[in-house]
This record gives sequence, structure tokens and C-alpha cells, in this order.
Amino acid sequence: MLIETTTRVANSFEALEQALTKIEKGEEEKPDWLRLQSRCRLDKLALEERKALLSRIHSSTLRGFKASNVKIRDSRERLEFWRSVTSSGFHDFSELGWMKSYNSPFVEDYDYIGPYLEGGLGALDPYAVYSAVLGTFDFTVEDFVNTRLCKNVTTIVEPMAGTAEFAYQGHFLRPDFRYLMIDLDEDAQKRVLTQNWLPDTQKEYLHADILDESLWSQVKSMAVGESLAYIGKQSHHIFDAKQLFRLLDVATRHVDYLMLETPQLVTVTEMGGTDDMTRTEMEDAGFETELVEDDDGEPNPFTNLMHFHLVSSDQTGNRKIFGYRNWTVWSQPILVTLARLLDLEALYYHSENHEFVTVDEDWDDSDVEEEVTFMLFTRRDLKKRDGRPIADSAP
Repeated sequence: MLIETTTRVANSFEALEQALTKIEKGEEEKPDWLRLQSRCRLDKLALEERKALLSRIHSSTLRGFKASNVKIRDSRERLEFWRSVTSSGFHDFSELGWMKSYNSPFVEDYDYIGPYLEGGLGALDPYAVYSAVLGTFDFTVEDFVNTRLCKNVTTIVEPMAGTAEFAYQGHFLRPDFRYLMIDLDEDAQKRVLTQNWLPDTQKEYLHADILDESLWSQVKSMAVGESLAYIGKQSHHIFDAKQLFRLLDVATRHVDYLMLETPQLVTVTEMGGTDDMTRTEMEDAGFETELVEDDDGEPNPFTNLMHFHLVSSDQTGNRKIFGYRNWTVWSQPILVTLARLLDLEALYYHSENHEFVTVDEDWDDSDVEEEVTFMLFTRRDLKKRDGRPIADSAP
């Protein structure tokens, strides 16, 4: 089901002022987005004036603003603009625009460059760097629970949560849900729990091993309504075949749906080497970030095993942000095979129709070959729900 959004356009600062005033007075509803066009250029404002206006935009929008009219050639000016916007509660890690957490009253600081400018590579926050280059912001809880399949979900489970962006961003959209997060990283757990959660949020961050079936029994006892477990950015690739098989088995016995974010449909040998992840603000600040194949990490076409790390570097040297040893590329065909061995239903998320579709159906009109896809597994009977097929491909 397509999520409808509203956009208010301002072609001048006078038009923007009128729009913000009406919203602030309650005469108009907050739009999802403000689109700034033509003469309404934030980069033409002095720093303090810009930050004051960004504060008003933050409190007057649900999702943020779009400003493709900003064109800055000088790297120092461009970086100053980027830092002023990110410290005002908006990030551009999404392709959608300068985003905030949905209708959040909190002004998040997304400027991870400042510490680098003061203290170099050693001062970089590794979780912030990871989020900037590998975080998933274009898809949220809302996308998946708006489908026919998951429309009754009211509990979100995020195993291997790390920074738990999926649950955290999702709770602003669905504050009445229950959020259960699981990870072995105690530093990540502390980071997540100290974020600005809405006060009445039902949330737990469990420090536990997701291969332990007793954990999933605990998750089931804590869930309210139907449950969707989500593992993002291919974190499940740290498992070997036996471990992944066990995860699919025990998780689907205790949650209604298990969803894995998967890589593009490519052969493992195409995934080696160095992948440049450097963002414009990194380049402007004087460093770059790459996914780098380890010396012994060449992808093995028989085992799909590879070794690499995320590294940031500048003229002073380099710093390993996160390492990925024994990382196995669990492609979609392998996941489907494992699912069938376990008698699970296997589906993928059709990002154009905004629905889950069984892998046996026609996929010619989908973008699974070009885009990162989401695979979902369940023990539920999908033949009928509400008297109609649940996983047809009709929009």
C-alpha cells in the first residue's frame, strides 16, 4: 500500500514565511515535506538567520524539507552549510531529502563531521559513520506494516539491532507499537537507550544471543499482537550455514514474520575489491570512507565467503571503523532454499507495488535486480486473509 505524503512548495522566502506562520498558528496542518525552490535558497542566508529558519521548519514539518536549488561550489562553504543543517535536526542520508524523525519534537544532531575537524580520525563516532554510509533510511516500519500481509503487526522486533535505526525511527510513526531490540554490543545498547525516545514508548533492548531459542520464547511472551522481526543491512551474513538455518527455524517459531535485508542479485565475485563510500561532506572535511577487501578476503565463489572492513582514511593514516571477517553472502536463492527446507513461506518486498509478493510469482515488473531487496519468511498460512489472496502482485 503506497504511503501518501503531502508537500508544500515555497518559491520565495515571503511564501515560506506565510506557510510557516499558518502552520504555527494551527491554520494549516503540517505537511510531510516543504519543497524550497527558486529564490528560496537557504544557502543565501547568514548562519544565524539560517539556523533560526531551520528551527521553524523542523517544528512545522512531519518529515523534513527538500532543497535541490542549493548549489555551492566552494568546499568550505558547502561543508559549513551541511553542518548547519545537520546540527539543526535534519540529515541527508536518504535520497528523499533533508529528513528528521517523523514528527519528532526532538532536534537530533546529525553532524558527525565536527568531531573529526577537532580531533581527526580518532574522534570519529564509528556508529555515526556507519549510519551515514550504510544506514537504511528510505524504508521504515511504516512501509512494511502498511502491506496487506503485515497490517495486523503491532510488535517490532529488531535482532542484531546495533544502532536500532529501524525501531527508533519506526516508533515516531507508530508510537503505540511495542519495540523489542536485541544485540550483543553493549556499547550500541547504551547508545540506543540514551536516544530521545517518546516517553510512553514500550521498548526493551535485550543483551542476548539471537541463536538462543529461549530468547525467542521470551520475545514471544513480550509481544503484543502480530510481530515482525527485521534484520537490516545483511547483518545475518556473519552466520555460517548452520547458524543461519537455526535462526530461520527458531525465529519463525516465535514471531509471525522474519524479514532480512538482502544484497543485490549479483555473484559474490562481483562484490570484492574496494567500494568507495565517501560522502561529499567527508571529502570536504578531508577524509574518505571505503569498504576494503582484506588481504585474504577475496570472495570465494564456492563458499560465498569474504573478508573486508569499513575504513576511514586521510593524509595522517587510516582507521578501521568496523571489521567483517567470515562474512558469507547469503543470496536470495540460498535463502529461499533454506526456507523450503524448513517449510517456510518466502516472499520479497515489491518496492513499486508496496506489497510483499511470494517468490513464485512473476517478478518481471519489480526492481529486485537493481535494488536492495527485503526477503520475508513466515510459517503463517498465506492462502487467504480477509477472504482474498494475501501475496498477489496487484497494487
